[in-house]
Amino acid sequence: MKFDKPFRAAFPLLLIASLICSPDTHAGDFYVGADLNRSYVDESIDIDGAGVRLDGDATGTRLTFGYAFNDYFAAELAHTDFGDLEQSALGLALSAEADGQELAVLGRLPLGGRFTLFGRLGYISWDGEVGVDAVSESISGDDLSVGAGLEFAFGENLSASLSGTKYRLDDLDLAVLGLGIRFRF
Repeated sequence: MKFDKPFRAAFPLLLIASLICSPDTHAGDFYVGADLNRSYVDESIDIDGAGVRLDGDATGTRLTFGYAFNDYFAAELAHTDFGDLEQSALGLALSAEADGQELAVLGRLPLGGRFTLFGRLGYISWDGEVGVDAVSESISGDDLSVGAGLEFAFGENLSASLSGTKYRLDDLDLAVLGLGIRFRF
């Protein structure tokens, strides 16, 4: 059918628009957040035929703008800085850094009281730089992310979260632990 592909492309947008514009929306659904992250990598890489173990961690940040459609579903736009990793191996100075913009959906499960569990599935467009001694190369890509966490509400508008997210940037697995704060408005 001729209209099948445009309908499939437009359906998710129409669904999101209907949720945003529904009469049940109320103040307090938008939020902003900031996380302090610790990124971990433990991978083998090949440098001129020699296998090198890239094993380290870096401190980064994540800035978030989100919308909670209801108590169970939210969407986020985020900028994640994975931090700068520096390491020596085989007498060489290795360095890596990356950041990216992410679009994610969250499934949320209120546990009663002030706690909420959440799962996150995202799509990240990232770029970075890897270096060996004085030679560096720019890299970029688009990949999926998956994560989970626990949120604690201090009140109606302020909460804190502890989360873990797994990224696969090209062929590099990256685990990120984050401690964050959210403000609803």
